[in-house]
Amino acid sequence: MISVFDKYVLKLLGASTFVTALSLTLIILLTQSIRFLELVISSDASILYFLVMMGLAIPKFLEAILPLAFAIGTIYTAHKMVQDRESIIMTAAGASITKLGRGFFVFSFFMMGLQFVMSAWISPLAVEQLQKTRGDVQSHYATLMFREGVFNNISKGLTAFVETRRGNNELLNLLIHDTRGSLNEGKDTTIIAKRGIVNITDDKQQLLVYDGTQYQADQNSDNISRLDFSQYTLDIPAQRDTVGVRWKEPDERTFEKLFISKETGHPRDISKNDEFVAEIHKRITTPFLYLGFTIMVIYFMFMCQWNRRNHTKPLIQSGILIIAVQAIHIVMYNEARDLSLMNISLYIVPIIPIAYGLFQLHKYQRT
Repeated sequence: MISVFDKYVLKLLGASTFVTALSLTLIILLTQSIRFLELVISSDASILYFLVMMGLAIPKFLEAILPLAFAIGTIYTAHKMVQDRESIIMTAAGASITKLGRGFFVFSFFMMGLQFVMSAWISPLAVEQLQKTRGDVQSHYATLMFREGVFNNISKGLTAFVETRRGNNELLNLLIHDTRGSLNEGKDTTIIAKRGIVNITDDKQQLLVYDGTQYQADQNSDNISRLDFSQYTLDIPAQRDTVGVRWKEPDERTFEKLFISKETGHPRDISKNDEFVAEIHKRITTPFLYLGFTIMVIYFMFMCQWNRRNHTKPLIQSGILIIAVQAIHIVMYNEARDLSLMNISLYIVPIIPIAYGLFQLHKYQRT
């Protein structure tokens, strides 16, 4: 049963953890928002796209930040209880270490569930939608391909220069040069026009040019032909990595979609099977870091020898150990993406501090 003291501890833990997580998320989001802002401005997209992309980026940041925020909140709460003599009072009143840390364990189990749900479903769905939104901006806003005053590489071998851009899709005084025959098969084509209108739909991309001249050079001879026109329609080659054809990374897939069948799976999925397996084990083991962090904080802050004039030593010790465990877990995950045998280490990293902490807790209670 949750006591009044446990509720007090849970309140402190919740406030410190989520304030820390929110602060760190906003800081990271501020740095990453520059990329989204550049994309939106260069494509003349609505500010709504910028806000949507910012919102969709938050779950992925939270997934990475929550363990660190939990560690900071746990250390802060434990240090506050020691500094304010609350742990000493509770111990003098007959509370055991288990009862003193019960609120910490309850909160860690809650965070373990939250972390798993976040990494297994919420974050992948948000990342997938973020990539779709980014692709939508790139695919449906033609001014991203036609920037004024510079030579734009629309695709390999196809270059366009626009002197002035007006509105969302109107181009003035433009030059288009094709060296691969994508506009007219087997011929190098150069088009000079006074005006152009970009028309992009879900299935094709077209450029309507007005009042211009087209020059064509046969790639097998030196013959050059000229055509003056009042209106001409050009099909623009589709850009690569569009939303409909791009391959989904492991972090864009929900937990159940990480299990790849070698019989029915996509060839690229099968070739990247080690990455999918590593992602599965990472999502399973990351929540257990919370339990390891909790036991480490309780051990250093409540069970170690204390000096009334110096509370910083256990604070530093627990902080360094938590950072080391978190860093090692990340390194082991990166190694497991290339070598499947390293997946075992993803379980060993959180198990060692949990086992050692439980052993010390049992030893302390017997003493």
